[in-house]
Amino acid sequence: MSQPLHIKNAIVSDGDDRVRRDLFVKNGRIVPEKPNHALEVDLEGYTLFPGLVNAHDHLELNHFPRTKFREVYNNAHQWGEDVNARLNDEPFKTLRSYPLWDRIFIGGLKNLLCGATTVVHHGPPHKPMYHKDFPVRVLKNYGWAHSLHFNTEEEIIRSYKNTPKDVPWFIHLAEGTDEVAAGEYQRLKKMGCVGSNTVIVHGVGMTEEDLNDAEQIIKAIVYCPSTSEFLLNEKLQVGKWRGKILIGSDSRLTAINDLCDEYELIYKDNKPLLHSPYKFSVYPRRFQWGENVYESNLSFSEIDNVTFPYADFSCSYSWSREEIELIVKGGIPQIGDAEMMAKFPYVQTVACILDGVEKRMNVDLARQVHRCKLKEKGLEVDALPLGKRFIFF
Repeated sequence: MSQPLHIKNAIVSDGDDRVRRDLFVKNGRIVPEKPNHALEVDLEGYTLFPGLVNAHDHLELNHFPRTKFREVYNNAHQWGEDVNARLNDEPFKTLRSYPLWDRIFIGGLKNLLCGATTVVHHGPPHKPMYHKDFPVRVLKNYGWAHSLHFNTEEEIIRSYKNTPKDVPWFIHLAEGTDEVAAGEYQRLKKMGCVGSNTVIVHGVGMTEEDLNDAEQIIKAIVYCPSTSEFLLNEKLQVGKWRGKILIGSDSRLTAINDLCDEYELIYKDNKPLLHSPYKFSVYPRRFQWGENVYESNLSFSEIDNVTFPYADFSCSYSWSREEIELIVKGGIPQIGDAEMMAKFPYVQTVACILDGVEKRMNVDLARQVHRCKLKEKGLEVDALPLGKRFIFF
């Protein structure tokens, strides 16, 4: 249920500055004026951060364990071949057998719990991801190919040509340290698939010359720090890139865990660059208050030309998910500390524990957690109230 809100006295972070101002929410969106019958919520002493945008994930793969079969790979396609050869072995065989809804729900839940309310899924646009009650928003208009290794040139060219120029087109590229990875950008360019809507995922093997060329042409590079370090023992040459860098978590098959961990790595590795003329933002989405209208920045609203004026935000003092005091999607609190959730009496909640910390969870989200045959590590949710018990079939 959506309730008009008047959030008072909070500090609103835009990624660079923090200002104290009121926030108005109506029908799940931030609006410039106080709506009628708004519930006043005093958040004195708290800082609001906009919902994060995870620029790269494979939502149906987050129930798999972090996996590799060599200490270091020269190219991620070697890792892919290693995994493909074992898909009928355990634990992959059993984990692949779970229904699609369960698999993608865990991916959505993983993102929500760390404050990422918008996700770019790299793969087929599975219908359940766009249901109203899915834990996060998933980019709907996009084109994609997996990679130069696992797709034919014909498939890649067809995908790129079939993607409108104002819609982002994603591809894993140059994910390696060998000569193959170093040559992939030029291969893609010769195929006619490097353009203003091209989004390169990983790109750690691109040469300095290619980086200089790409920054004049493509939309963005998506960097997934923990995946690159885990598989390749390699990092993106951030200091040599002057274009837009977006941060993705990748799936748990290769990543540490979630977007919080990726930001921790990117900040640690690039702290000196954050204050340079070519800095990239630690926050992939910002509150900007032109005419008091919420807009997003460094999110995929810039790629698909759609503004996200959604009331998605969190109250946090740490990147660790258990320390986020409140997570809100569409103006509706989803999970938070008991004191915070109590400020929104229209939301029915159940008790839960997240990574050892007691929380309260929106009963609608809790219902889906109980429905899911897969379990999110570190999350325990109490039984539903009697009035909210359902039979699923």
